[in-house]
Amino acid sequence: MIKVLIGIHVLFGAIAVLGMLIALATRKGGRWHKCGGKTYALGMAVALSLSTLVAVLTSNLFLLSIGIFSAYLVYTGWRLAVAKDGARSVIDKVASNTLMAVGLLMIAYSAYLFFSIGDSLAIALAVFGVLAIAAAYTDYKSGDQWPSGKERIVQHLGRMGGASIATVTAVLVVNVQTDPAFIAWLMPTVVGSMAISYWTKRIQKQNYPT
Repeated sequence: MIKVLIGIHVLFGAIAVLGMLIALATRKGGRWHKCGGKTYALGMAVALSLSTLVAVLTSNLFLLSIGIFSAYLVYTGWRLAVAKDGARSVIDKVASNTLMAVGLLMIAYSAYLFFSIGDSLAIALAVFGVLAIAAAYTDYKSGDQWPSGKERIVQHLGRMGGASIATVTAVLVVNVQTDPAFIAWLMPTVVGSMAISYWTKRIQKQNYPT
């Protein structure tokens, strides 16, 4: 059963990657960009749901917490794109509060992994935990409204970019072995963060539709 779930997860992950590439390669805000973004979000929704189920069935707390964080990035990236009135729903607020708790648990679990068994992946888990808390706190500070104007676009870019990093990371760790293991987990984050920073600066310098 788990092999079947993983196979379907890979299929929808591939669909998500295709949507991600279309969204990145086309004009932001255009028809193809929106189509690619929707394909990516839906593909990721299915892929992450299945990975969460597999993590629960295999009692893999590491992958479960990473999956929840990735799902939050996809969800909030989508909400920033569609919530034109800027209102944060009850679900939005519950999601950010939940991620805050998950982020704290990720850091606590990483400390356990590092000090009890010396697992190097604890470093990656701690980094993702800090990033999860930062994202949740940013949304918590927003109160009842999502950011507007150019800030909304920048945050949408950051969330979808972060979710894209998670997608690339998943592909990399499955196909590439590094020593220590956390290098494969963190390399996409380092490179992707620089790319997000570059595009953020470009957006801030130009007049983009809101």
